[in-house]
Amino acid sequence: MHVFTIRRIFMTVIGNLCIGIAVSLLRLSHFGTDPFSTMNLGVSGFLHISFGVYQLIFNLFILIIQFIFVRNAIGFGTIVNMVGIGFISDFFVNGYHVLLGPSPLFITKIIFLLIAVVLIGIGVALYMTSDLGISPWDAMPLVIQKLSRNKIPFVLARMMADVISVVIGFSFGAIVGIATVIMAFGTGPLVQYFRKQLAEPLLRNNHAALPASVDLPK
Repeated sequence: MHVFTIRRIFMTVIGNLCIGIAVSLLRLSHFGTDPFSTMNLGVSGFLHISFGVYQLIFNLFILIIQFIFVRNAIGFGTIVNMVGIGFISDFFVNGYHVLLGPSPLFITKIIFLLIAVVLIGIGVALYMTSDLGISPWDAMPLVIQKLSRNKIPFVLARMMADVISVVIGFSFGAIVGIATVIMAFGTGPLVQYFRKQLAEPLLRNNHAALPASVDLPK
């Protein structure tokens, strides 16, 4: 296998591992999670099934939509993300509770939040710069953009998806807090920073992360 391909696979796996750990830290912090996790935590809690199982089921559903409208965005990274994030998060959350108890101290929650924000930036930068496919949920703004015939730009479509996620999650009892706000509005600059400082140099290629606006065929 070509060294360049191995590097891209490595970046995809490590990137999604970072995201999964970050989601688990956000859950333990009780300051809220990213919009997509907020929605899935709310609904999975309401249905009394694990976060990982519900997220996989929901991802399979929206994967069908992704396949219909933006199948070119499906790849190895899509599968790793949709299958791995929820179960990685469940593993670390359950492991923490078994080893260290039900709830961390307040200062520990603050530390978890700060680490999670950095890990999210690193993880998303690595997995998207590797260019091996994006998760079904990350593809939804592209679907919205395509269905609107590019009248709704990617950034606005992403904001719409995030707002809907938070509203649904909150309606089902998920925690919406400062972390949710940070993830919704602060992830972009962090991803951009780590893409330039870490992901692209690691890849040694001009591959870029998902742009703010994507022109799709009409």
